Amino acid sequence: MRGADLINPALPDELLDDVIRRVGAGPGGGKRDLDACALVCRRWRRLERASRRSALLAASGERADEVIRLVAERFPALADVSVDERLTAAGGGGAAPRSRRPRQARPVHSTSPFRRRRRLAVASSAVHIAPFPLDQPAVDDGSERSCLTDAGLAHLARGCRGLEKLSLIWCSAISSTGLVRIAENCKNLTSLDLQACYIGDPGLIAIGEGCKLLKNLNMRFVEGTTDEGLIGLVKSCGQSLVSLSVATCVWLTDASLRAVGSHCPNLEILSVESDRIQDDGVISIAKGCRQLKTLKLQCIGAGDEALDAIGLFCSLLESLSLNKFERFTDRSLSSIAKGCKNLTDLVLNDCQLLTDSSLEFVARSCKQLARLKINGCQNMETAALEHIGRWCPFLEQFNYINIFALVEIGDKALISVAENCKSLRELTLQFCERVSDAGLSAIAENCSLRKLNLCGCTLITDSGLTAIARGCPDLVFLDISVLRVIGDIALAEIGEGCPKLKEIALSHCPEVTDVGLGHLVRGCLQVESCQMVYCRHITSAGVATIISGCSRLKKLLVEEWKVSKRTRRRAGPVLSFLCTGL
Repeated sequence: MRGADLINPALPDELLDDVIRRVGAGPGGGKRDLDACALVCRRWRRLERASRRSALLAASGERADEVIRLVAERFPALADVSVDERLTAAGGGGAAPRSRRPRQARPVHSTSPFRRRRRLAVASSAVHIAPFPLDQPAVDDGSERSCLTDAGLAHLARGCRGLEKLSLIWCSAISSTGLVRIAENCKNLTSLDLQACYIGDPGLIAIGEGCKLLKNLNMRFVEGTTDEGLIGLVKSCGQSLVSLSVATCVWLTDASLRAVGSHCPNLEILSVESDRIQDDGVISIAKGCRQLKTLKLQCIGAGDEALDAIGLFCSLLESLSLNKFERFTDRSLSSIAKGCKNLTDLVLNDCQLLTDSSLEFVARSCKQLARLKINGCQNMETAALEHIGRWCPFLEQFNYINIFALVEIGDKALISVAENCKSLRELTLQFCERVSDAGLSAIAENCSLRKLNLCGCTLITDSGLTAIARGCPDLVFLDISVLRVIGDIALAEIGEGCPKLKEIALSHCPEVTDVGLGHLVRGCLQVESCQMVYCRHITSAGVATIISGCSRLKKLLVEEWKVSKRTRRRAGPVLSFLCTGL
């Protein structure tokens, strides 16, 4: 085109690069627009490739290493790469360079058979990288791996030297060898995710020595390493670390936590889950990492002394999650409440020795508490929730799961929360069999909920849900499973009063019929997910009503025998079946 010939020479590379970046980042920008830019001419294609900053790549498939190599060659400016073995690289469709906005998969290989043969020949002549012998996971048989290996990671390291963020999710064939290549070439790396990888100590030590700017490290489910690897890493780059997760790592002991406490003074986020951690390790963390703002602990061996130290030294703590503490009593939670005045998020899972008294200390001391989750703390009763309602006016989210059916949380506590916590937006009360319509009506009158879970609250009737429907028009999530006395009246009210509803679960509701579903879909046009198994009065006609009435539906969980052939043809992709074949 003459216009193209006239304007192209007049645009310098800097200006054209800015235009292409805006195409990808602006409203409506996406992969298709960037691909169109790449087709204008060779110059535009070169600049478009240089503008790509992030990519989501597959790590499974026979050509995984080849895909990574091609991506690294084509897009050398990549700074954020996520490699996931749960995705497949078969056919090239699994590797998709993407901009900061989500995009569809982009094939990374040519459709020309001649060019494909040439590229594969290059891959076959690649230099073999000898792995460290002791950090390879066991292979079940003698077959070749069909996933990303250290060779592919080496291609990425050499091709994208400006890499800043790297995620290796479930990459089972990656070892220390690949991490050494990353450490040698990617000096600007600030974030590394090694979730469920099998690596060894040399790789971690190399990352610490080569990546001095590392701020975020995720080692959740990591195997093959020991305390020595983590200690070596934090000794080299611990000063820059801000976030560290070593959750569900069976090898982790107090030695690692002592090193973290000694070398990571700027740490703000820490997640630790290990049965081998004792008081000594947690105390070292509390004394050395005084900038902590988010702390998640699951340490069966730790007790009151460790948590006393957290309350004493971690005064900036904002979010605390304590899971499965068998020796954790009211004493230490009271210490945390006294020392951590800025606490906004508190999670207590299976802390069997806690009582109402400790939660009273939290409520009186932590006035900024906004999110509270309690699960399996069987010695906490209704007084605990009354204290929270009385002293925490900024509470936005309260989740309570009574899996033991031993705790007596009733209407009195719920009314206290409703009257004082006007900002409450999310409420979960699972299997609270003493909560009735009175408590629910108080919530509806005072709190404009967005998410509500009443699963197993068997005293709730149509009246309670009617109050919710009329008082919470912004509701987007509702779980009313195992409410055996609610019927079509409740669904009709929800359909009329909650037009923004996107997710609903009404399994094990024996009184709900097809008529109620008809009323529901008439008003809730934005429903995307629906679960309705074991509802004896719902038939294939009701299933068809949901399918035809909810144009945005993405998932419907129902018994397979209730789905007619016609419905299956119309909505096969959104259907999920319980007890398939029965």
